[in-house]
Amino acid sequence: MRKTFQPGFGPGLVKWLLCLALFVPMSFLTACSEDSEGEGDPEPEPNSVRVSSTTTRMPSGGTLSTEFADSPAGCGIAQIVDNNNSTKFVTSHTSFPIFWSGNEAVSVNSYSLTSADDRPECDPKTWALYGSADNVSWVQLDRRENQTFTARKQKLEFTFSNTRPYRYLKLEIETNNGGDATQIAELSIIEIVLNIDDLMQYAYSFTESASTPMGSHYANKHETTDADRAWLADASNEPEVPATNRPNLSWKEFPVLLYPTAGIPSPADVNQRGISDCCAVAVLASFAYIYPEFIKAIITDNGDNTFTVAMFDPQGKPVDVTVSSVFLADANGTIQAAAGKNAVACWSTVLEKAIMKWNAIYKVNPDINGIGTEVVAPLFTGNGSSFAFDRGVLENEDLARAVRVSLWQGKIIVGGFHPGDIPVDGSKTVSGHAYTLMHSADKSALFTMRNPWGGNPDVDGSADGVLNIPDDLDVAPTIDLRIVEPGKAAQYGTGVTEAYIPPAFAPGTILMCVSPEVLRYSGR
Repeated sequence: MRKTFQPGFGPGLVKWLLCLALFVPMSFLTACSEDSEGEGDPEPEPNSVRVSSTTTRMPSGGTLSTEFADSPAGCGIAQIVDNNNSTKFVTSHTSFPIFWSGNEAVSVNSYSLTSADDRPECDPKTWALYGSADNVSWVQLDRRENQTFTARKQKLEFTFSNTRPYRYLKLEIETNNGGDATQIAELSIIEIVLNIDDLMQYAYSFTESASTPMGSHYANKHETTDADRAWLADASNEPEVPATNRPNLSWKEFPVLLYPTAGIPSPADVNQRGISDCCAVAVLASFAYIYPEFIKAIITDNGDNTFTVAMFDPQGKPVDVTVSSVFLADANGTIQAAAGKNAVACWSTVLEKAIMKWNAIYKVNPDINGIGTEVVAPLFTGNGSSFAFDRGVLENEDLARAVRVSLWQGKIIVGGFHPGDIPVDGSKTVSGHAYTLMHSADKSALFTMRNPWGGNPDVDGSADGVLNIPDDLDVAPTIDLRIVEPGKAAQYGTGVTEAYIPPAFAPGTILMCVSPEVLRYSGR
């Protein structure tokens, strides 16, 4: 077992480190030292660096160190906190600690790692973060396994619950992706605000109810009878075609591929077509983004082309709704219900129909067209507590924090634009329309808003409807938000910290299939 190293330099250790450097392969030592060519073998970098109290990368001023002094010239521990993604810290080891000794004790709850500019096999893969008050006893604060950097110079951010101040921190890299060395471009360990308490003075439209956990929209509604349960459980009982869609759509049977994207529910499986229920499908995409296992838990495939969905009645009591594989189609027989790519009936199709069948009994929103976010989410989660931020009431930075923190807390967020037709991310915004809020892979963006059409105006569908929202005074003030508690879904996760990366689609092969009626309804 490797002895845990504590920062500090004695004569014996220095001699040992100098000997170790002699056995590091020359190809490794010269990997970061092109400027040293012709000057003999480059000296390894020191394995500690003093960090100023003005740093924004670490909790305070202090010393950052690593166990091994084997970094090639120009790739030392100092490069991991130089705020430059084009430089990197490199060590020939695949498991090692990085130590932080602060000038003061600070409570931290967030950290990030940025991948280097090359050699993905040298990215860290599994690690744990520890804190200590005395540099002797260590408490694990966070652990991540089998992490993947999908791009070079990509920053992965992680948050965890902690209010205790620590003067000493240790990031223990346990494995990398199989390379003969490990490299990291940037490391940051800081304390961030993990709440939006100060922003709640600007919130409005609260839907919490004292009479039902389902929220104010479900107060004093129909109570479930045994006959209701029997009707909802019988797949042969079909709801009526929604009044808005009766002139154009009718029921037709389709084969169902429940989870078409690698067997896991994905936002890409949610594509609005001929029903004007953008809030409903935006909520379903949010479930898939934050809680994919929740979706799998509430749908039972009965093996006979029927599916039972675990839902809640207006009083917040469980009720099962069984639906057939008959879905809404147009006169040409083309599916017009929400579906996966290329019109594949899938889990989103099943859940959308379950909403319609549920309303056949309870009639809270008999016509699914125009159904609201705060009405849809509790049907599956059992919790209808929500609030909203109107457009323009939050500064851009606070708007981004409201989204970021709410996603970290596992809340369902749907938003919209008003007015529309504002240029953004190569496309245009759509007014009178709901989008799913997500973290963005573009670190310059405030966040991502995914259009449930599965595409956006003036572009092909390869980005799956993703709009990266810039820190722009023309765009952000047009955005409003509805934030809903996750209820039962929270049993299947603690929130999401990673950006949504759509599956790879060839440009032009995945087109939007939203109907002209829906386009008109959405102000297009």
